[in-house]
Amino acid sequence: MIARTHSLRIPVVCVALALGVAVSACKSSSSKGGGSLDAGSSSSGDSGASGKPSCSDYCTAIMKNCTGSDGSSGGGAPDATKTHQQYSALANCMSACMAFPVGTLADTSGNTLGCRLYHAKAAATDATLHCPHAGPGGDGVCGKACDGYCQLVDKFCVGTAKIYSDDAACHARCAATTDDVRFNVGTQDGNHVACLLYHAQESPLAPDDHCTGDLAESDGGAGSVTCR
Repeated sequence: MIARTHSLRIPVVCVALALGVAVSACKSSSSKGGGSLDAGSSSSGDSGASGKPSCSDYCTAIMKNCTGSDGSSGGGAPDATKTHQQYSALANCMSACMAFPVGTLADTSGNTLGCRLYHAKAAATDATLHCPHAGPGGDGVCGKACDGYCQLVDKFCVGTAKIYSDDAACHARCAATTDDVRFNVGTQDGNHVACLLYHAQESPLAPDDHCTGDLAESDGGAGSVTCR
């Protein structure tokens, strides 16, 4: 008999010998791919294999459904009224995702990746409503904005880019900042929590620029360098 080879799986045929000797066990072996896990897989898993939310699913959905870049046109200034985008780029999303509690695929509220994934997918039919929920701040549906902000800062503004003494100090600064606009990447300066979130989602890729350069306390202590 000629064994037939299939992609990714090679069955092993077990043959019982006709000498009255029982074969104790027949096992199948399969080849395993050597691909690396996605950025959030160590905490998020793979929704297809483990039933948990994954960073790859989340970021694919939110980058597809929440678009508009920074809302600028013709080289002008960013315009938050003309965009739904929640992360500057896919790499920002994949990194930021690692800071979110995982939760479950059934989540539609609460500060979890599962909730953000749900709303990232729902944004396909209503981006205005769902993109802020799916974003790093959660917009009061998938968590509070200051919780999302401090999760990112606590994880990525570290070492020489550390800007707060502890999580409580981060929350105190965020609470003292005006939370008056829904977040998207079009809000990059001014006294807005949305501004804090913008630079926080940039911090994984450029902590010195966005942590110490934008989010650190200003000399007068009236807010961050950029978001005041």
